[in-house]
Amino acid sequence: MISILNNPKNNIIAVIIVEIITLSISFSADYSGAGMLAVILKWIPALIGITTLILYFVSRLLIKKYNWIVTIIGIISMFIAAYNLYITDFSQTV
Repeated sequence: MISILNNPKNNIIAVIIVEIITLSISFSADYSGAGMLAVILKWIPALIGITTLILYFVSRLLIKKYNWIVTIIGIISMFIAAYNLYITDFSQTV
């Protein structure tokens, strides 16, 4: 089980798939009233995904065993960010 979790191919594919899912969630949110900020907010899950991949590659160089923890934390962070963007009502922001 741990060898499947620690496989770099599985971790990279998982991050990319979750990034696509969370981007579709964040792009479907209603950004009416956010203006130029909406352009930046839509890409927050992608930035978290890219950061997760960079941290994964760095941890892969330094530590050989528990790299899958970085992937799990990144996946959870992307879902939290996409969910918060989706439920936020941007029409009431100033």
